Amino acid sequence: MRISFTSYKIAILIIAGILLFAALYLFSGSTEQNTVARAPSHEGTEVDISSDRDTFEYFLSTLGERDLAQITTDYEAFADTLSFGEKQKVLFEKYQAYRQSLVGMSMPEGLSGLNYLTFIHEQTQKLQSEHFSDAERQRIFYEENLAREMTIKRMQLESMGLDRDAMNAQWQAELDQLPPDMKESYQNAALLGEMNALSAQDDSEKLQQLNELVGEEAALRLQAFEQEEAEFNNQFQQYLTERQSLLEESYLSDTEREQALSALRESYFSDEERRRAAALERIHDDESNAI
Repeated sequence: MRISFTSYKIAILIIAGILLFAALYLFSGSTEQNTVARAPSHEGTEVDISSDRDTFEYFLSTLGERDLAQITTDYEAFADTLSFGEKQKVLFEKYQAYRQSLVGMSMPEGLSGLNYLTFIHEQTQKLQSEHFSDAERQRIFYEENLAREMTIKRMQLESMGLDRDAMNAQWQAELDQLPPDMKESYQNAALLGEMNALSAQDDSEKLQQLNELVGEEAALRLQAFEQEEAEFNNQFQQYLTERQSLLEESYLSDTEREQALSALRESYFSDEERRRAAALERIHDDESNAI
């Protein structure tokens, strides 16, 4: 099976976005509203209207700089510029209540790995049902819920001790049930796993097998992309080290800490990279909590 380099890169971004659990911190968006009041950390940015959830999180990411009442006022001023703004205000209220219920979720001790992720998935869906209609859940949480569900299924298959052919057949059966666009993304993610398995081989052997997997032109592009990935990963690890130091600084107030973290992200990453780094931060924090 051959995939395009663009599809491969999309698969990377989707996998980086799995296991979402609580807050998203997003710093880019469209060029619509300059009239909406800005928190200090949002100076020089635009409201993120990539999705309803991205817009909500854009405003909620200023907690600490602003109280919830001021954030709600800021969002309502933005919503007033939309033709469907009144409905969005109601949805934003629901989202705030849902987000708060996530914070209050009790976590049983002793869970890790598959059991931990299954618990998170079930409890999160339960809370979503309490706060949103089925249509709203589908609209806001479809990709997040699907990502967790597919990760759980993959982990369940891996725990069965199947040989490679049986494993691939079972996984393909799961993929065949997905919509075409999501099926392609998860197929590409599986292919990514095969390519990662080549990392222990020398460059000539690796290039040859990549040629067989994706074709010569894509293989050369992937090699260049892997180099970029290695550089980004090194940069991200350095960022995590400095981030941890800031999180442990007891003399900082919550507002000062958030401002320092925002400045740190801007010093390490471009606007585009910050979206990806934020997703990787969440994965890192989820994995740390699962240990």
